[in-house]
Amino acid sequence: MSVDKVKKKIDKILELTQERVAEEVGGLMGATMSMSDFSTRLISKEDYFDESTGKLVFAEMQLTGEVEGDGCILVSVKDAIRLGGTLIMLPDNELEESVSSEDYSEEIEDSYGEIVNIIAGAYTKTFEEMYSKTFRFIRKGLEIITPMKVDVESDKPVPNQNYYQVSAAMTLNDAEMGKLTLLIPAESFGLDVKEDVEQDAATDVTENSPKPEKATEESQAEPGSDAAPGEKVATEAKPFDVEKQKKRVDACLKESHARMGEELGAMLGAEVKLSEHATRLVNKEDYFFDEASVKQILAHMDVFGDIAGNCYLYIGLKDAVFIGGTLIMLPPGELEKSVVEEDFNDDIEDAYGEIANLISGVYTKVFEEQYPDEIRFIKTVLEQVVPMKVDAESDEPMPDVSYYMATSQVTIGDKALGNLQLLVPASIFQLESLGEEKVADDNADSGKATAKAKATVGAKADAVKGYGLAGVKDAGEGAQNPEFVIVSNDDGVCSTITVVLNDRGVAYKVLDYKESVSDYLPGDVKAIFLVMATVDEQGLGVAIKISAASSVPLIAAGPEWTRTKVIKAVKYGVGDILITPASEDDIVEKINSVQAKMAA
Repeated sequence: MSVDKVKKKIDKILELTQERVAEEVGGLMGATMSMSDFSTRLISKEDYFDESTGKLVFAEMQLTGEVEGDGCILVSVKDAIRLGGTLIMLPDNELEESVSSEDYSEEIEDSYGEIVNIIAGAYTKTFEEMYSKTFRFIRKGLEIITPMKVDVESDKPVPNQNYYQVSAAMTLNDAEMGKLTLLIPAESFGLDVKEDVEQDAATDVTENSPKPEKATEESQAEPGSDAAPGEKVATEAKPFDVEKQKKRVDACLKESHARMGEELGAMLGAEVKLSEHATRLVNKEDYFFDEASVKQILAHMDVFGDIAGNCYLYIGLKDAVFIGGTLIMLPPGELEKSVVEEDFNDDIEDAYGEIANLISGVYTKVFEEQYPDEIRFIKTVLEQVVPMKVDAESDEPMPDVSYYMATSQVTIGDKALGNLQLLVPASIFQLESLGEEKVADDNADSGKATAKAKATVGAKADAVKGYGLAGVKDAGEGAQNPEFVIVSNDDGVCSTITVVLNDRGVAYKVLDYKESVSDYLPGDVKAIFLVMATVDEQGLGVAIKISAASSVPLIAAGPEWTRTKVIKAVKYGVGDILITPASEDDIVEKINSVQAKMAA
């Protein structure tokens, strides 16, 4: 019988078994139970445990009779508690508390064990009635396992082989639960497709071809190697899978944020939600200019254990005041005033410090339970950070390295706050290479842009050869001693300015936001144009960096200036404003003004 036919027959039996499981387990508990979203697939031990998250209750399932092998039934700890707690008739409030706190007591373990016995019996009966071979499902031991900590190569908790995974979502008395999963040995039922593929490949080999040998952990020495003839040599180590590692880390971070909502809510006496959870790779400069636009409270955390380092927990200053003030039960009016005035006083700081301790404790607990390496997070000190004043190249308030950032929006009661953001050096989680593909793409795009810029500027330079001072971004006479530096993220306005400078025979240098102006200062630079596509915190942050590096006049060009933006710009070191889109005459006026001041 073909694998497809075997699969079709087995799937029908397994699907009917779900109905029996729901009926018999529901009858045992005196409750209404249903199973839905039935699915089956072939899966390896490694893939199953890599895809699974959170703690699971593992029930060893032994197949004996005409079909033999080792399998298991798996549910989440919370679902096992709900099933076991319902069987022993825990009061509703006690049941919900046990589920929430994952209180898997001995009494609940015993009662859940009885439920697994019923499930094993349902499978046995259905296969006895409908399958050609006679065998039984026998439930053995129960234990709590952490998928990420399972050693794939060992025989624990199940042998390293292919399994047929059977899953269905459970609903108990209108409470939606996770999935009940059965893993049965695929080879025992003729469902190990991988073996069939290898067999088919073997039959395609011609009679004169050498017969393929089974791959082993060791192989004969290759000709020319240092090993003696016939000596066994170890095969190459399995390459590190960064995407799989990302999945592990993301699962831990997501679970941490889910638990934080519960634990913060209990501490504050209010409903707390952390939603819109997301993770990504960031660098220091992008974080402070793109993500953290308002004043932040930074909680430094030390990482201890198998891995050591430092990580950083950020939240907006106003949000930290609100959370700390809520903890110390400030009256609503006083709390609102403290938030508006950003009054992060000693009492509120101490209160928020306790919140940060709780958060570090949640990270520690989740990673201890679910991450392969043993690591702990310890909150150390708090400090206020003004993102626009951060020097991206310094080690304050954190080193200039690649970070893996986990972020969630915080809601307390009906009040939506900003984001809570954890930044962990990517090296701690071995995720540095996640950015390599993006860097390669960026470099390719940058190369195309540079080639285009060279061609364009080169043509303009030919038109003004009489001046002999045309500047280009990467090469050109006078570029190393420019009179004007243009820092820009707006190619259109930048191009207009360079045309004017070319026409006037003035040497210049064009830089992007991330390049350093200091390399050309003081030199012969008379002024710096900061050209912004949008007048925003990122652009004004660049203004701060430029002003800190030099006292050379700074002209800020951008659209839609407001009184507030102008005041900010002046405060950050801008000496003159150019409203864009600007005509060549407007630009000439700014250049003449600079040259007149220099002459005076």
